[in-house]
Amino acid sequence: MITRSSVPHLHECTIHLSGVASQKIQPELVISNSKILSTYTDRILNNKEIWISKGRIACIKENGTANKNFNDLKVYDAQNNILAPGLVDPHMHIESSMMTACAYAEAALLNGTTTIFCDS
Repeated sequence: MITRSSVPHLHECTIHLSGVASQKIQPELVISNSKILSTYTDRILNNKEIWISKGRIACIKENGTANKNFNDLKVYDAQNNILAPGLVDPHMHIESSMMTACAYAEAALLNGTTTIFCDS
């Protein structure tokens, strides 16, 4: 299980992640058969796989690349579903929602919001 405190700081794993991205180090997890929503280009990238190592996304490659380069991979099949980055709500007031924080979090997560900055 990955938690906020179990993922190393980026400056501690940058060299490792670049080794994974350049196919010199095997990723810890590959999410294959996915479509990826690119928020930069406003397009969906088809037939991609995501390589994850040290709890971070190391790179995005063409589907099947990992199996050509590595053995004994831990692979999760996304079954051609769309993967998208989580939304960030930069300013909100939970009390205005008339919900508890837990109830608000459940509804927010179901709608794609993964991070909030709230005023009390």
